[in-house]
Amino acid sequence: MLRADLIRFLAIRLAIVAAILLGLEFAFRHGAWEWLAKRESNAGQTIAMKRALLALGPEKIDYVTFGDSRTVYGIDHERIAAAARARGLTHASVAIPGMHWMSLEMLVRWLREHAPQLRGAVISTTISGFNYLGNGAYELSMAAPLAPSWDRDWMRQHVPFEAGNLATYGSQSALFLYREDVQDLLKHTARRLREAGGLMTQPPSTGTLFTRQRVASDLCSVPIDNIAACAAANPAAPVTSTVMQCRQWQREASQRADFRDRSQLPHLAEVKTVRDHQLRSLPYQRPILVVLMPMPGVWRDEVIPQGAEAWARSLLKPLQDEGIIEVHDFTDFFRGANGPECAAFWDLYHQNSAGQDRLTDALLPILEQRLYRSTPPAPAGAARP
Repeated sequence: MLRADLIRFLAIRLAIVAAILLGLEFAFRHGAWEWLAKRESNAGQTIAMKRALLALGPEKIDYVTFGDSRTVYGIDHERIAAAARARGLTHASVAIPGMHWMSLEMLVRWLREHAPQLRGAVISTTISGFNYLGNGAYELSMAAPLAPSWDRDWMRQHVPFEAGNLATYGSQSALFLYREDVQDLLKHTARRLREAGGLMTQPPSTGTLFTRQRVASDLCSVPIDNIAACAAANPAAPVTSTVMQCRQWQREASQRADFRDRSQLPHLAEVKTVRDHQLRSLPYQRPILVVLMPMPGVWRDEVIPQGAEAWARSLLKPLQDEGIIEVHDFTDFFRGANGPECAAFWDLYHQNSAGQDRLTDALLPILEQRLYRSTPPAPAGAARP
């Protein structure tokens, strides 16, 4: 009798726990966590952008720029927005640090529902942006706030579930997806609740869709022409992280992948199929502008897989030949006349203010010619931000 009572007691407790977990999973999948998400987290940045778009009115936007942190720091979105505004158009930046093709697609789908009138897009990426299907589990929490709770197949395709890898559980469960953020909330409850209260009472800022990020420092105190010289440099501030990055690359040099023999890399066939379909299905006017962002020569020559540049071009060329996309390649922009490279970057990934200005100078005439001048004027009295 005692044993039966114990089993019944445990069964009730387990049922209660299971019910709570299922309830939390349901709530998290339907956006209950959004007000509590840490602002600087991957999810928090996506949620902030989504709130800004809704506050502005997505139906008012004509063009968007997709991209990651290279886009955030590499393009002057204030000047882009001003050039569009001068023609009665609205061009917003929806670039988020860490954005890759999985989260880009979820954002495209969200915009298709909330801004079906969007005319065109700029996709900002690099020649190394076509090496793998996704950006790993890192990208899951960035894409999740844009994904309907009933439609996660795209996320699962890019981050397949692996029983031995907890990070991949987030493609199956929202509780796992936000677990680190929940832990942070439990550690810093008072501060996080104050922040959440502020979000609930203050209207979201739409300025984030049209602002620029500026960093003045450069890399000219570090020899970045090759990894060996960079790794041997004295890691003095403010370039310590750059030297440390070069030293890590030097240690990993023997593991550099080689895309020239694609038979040894079967995943590339799937990458090509998925990216080709994704670019073809974008619901924007043709051609869609694809901007290949600048990268330091050392990154291209010694870090990314050998043959990666040729691989990226082989994927893009058929789409360009068909008029689906139009590629503007700035990979080597800061070599030669626009150099030196060290004066255009604040780390080995991101452009500084000077690099941002020079690239925007080159990009603006393209946008004027290919997007803004080809767009019929907005009806008289149409509201624009």
